[in-house]
Amino acid sequence: MKPVAIHALAAACLAAAAAPALADAHSTATFGNVTVTVIDLDVNDGIDAGITFFPEPTRYFAGALVRGEANFGPNGSQGPGTQYRSFFTRGAWQDTDVSGGVQVDLASVSGSVTASATGVGFTALSLSGSALSTPEERSHIWAYASVPANPFGHLDYVLTANTRVVFSVDASMSARTTIGHVAGAPESESASARMGLYASGMAADGTTLLEDLQERGVSVAYTDGDAPGGASDSWSGVLSASFSNLGGSSTEGEFWAYAEISGDSVISAVPEPSTWGMLLGGLGLVGAMARRRNRPL
Repeated sequence: MKPVAIHALAAACLAAAAAPALADAHSTATFGNVTVTVIDLDVNDGIDAGITFFPEPTRYFAGALVRGEANFGPNGSQGPGTQYRSFFTRGAWQDTDVSGGVQVDLASVSGSVTASATGVGFTALSLSGSALSTPEERSHIWAYASVPANPFGHLDYVLTANTRVVFSVDASMSARTTIGHVAGAPESESASARMGLYASGMAADGTTLLEDLQERGVSVAYTDGDAPGGASDSWSGVLSASFSNLGGSSTEGEFWAYAEISGDSVISAVPEPSTWGMLLGGLGLVGAMARRRNRPL
């Protein structure tokens, strides 16, 4: 092998060791196939099972909300040299798709809600974000979406007597990290996602509130004693919340849906063990080639 080839191989090994593996905290959450099912609990009462929604423009001026933030800088702080971006968007009830997103160096986050003119006011919801790091700087992402926009002003509906309503969505979530922890880093790498559906209504006595909040979440985070390294967690399935009107007359109820994601990267200041192995193996090969070239004939 020519000297230039040996030098090139040595340079490649040194470059591989010098280039740190970027930590990547990635999170997603999605809703789809939003359905509302009414079930007649007494087919002999002469009342057809039904539900009526009341989106009042004065109360539900924002049918959906999507917000988020991303920042990148030394130790993830908000001091000098830090980039910080955020978004906050709302949409009019049932007739406006809502979306937004921001990006800084090595971090981005986005979200959207697809509106529907009937039922609960939306057909899909999606959040996604990724936070990377360098040897000197780290990043953070967070995003949230809800329908209606204000969880304290839920969507009102009226449910007929002896009727059960089931709100359901096809849901999926994921959280992933690549490094987990680096000795000397101020924090560990983490990622999470969470979502929920809420349904409520008055009991037959007319005074007791019956509530059903169904939530699921996934998360990965390094804790003391764990072996360094990335991890992942995910979940997909049908998420449902319901309310049953067991009274003999119609009653009011409320609905709400939300999703939230977050992620934090860590400063990856040292090469991973596999990178050191590549370096040592490569340098050993270079040395062997050099000895072979210098061996007398």
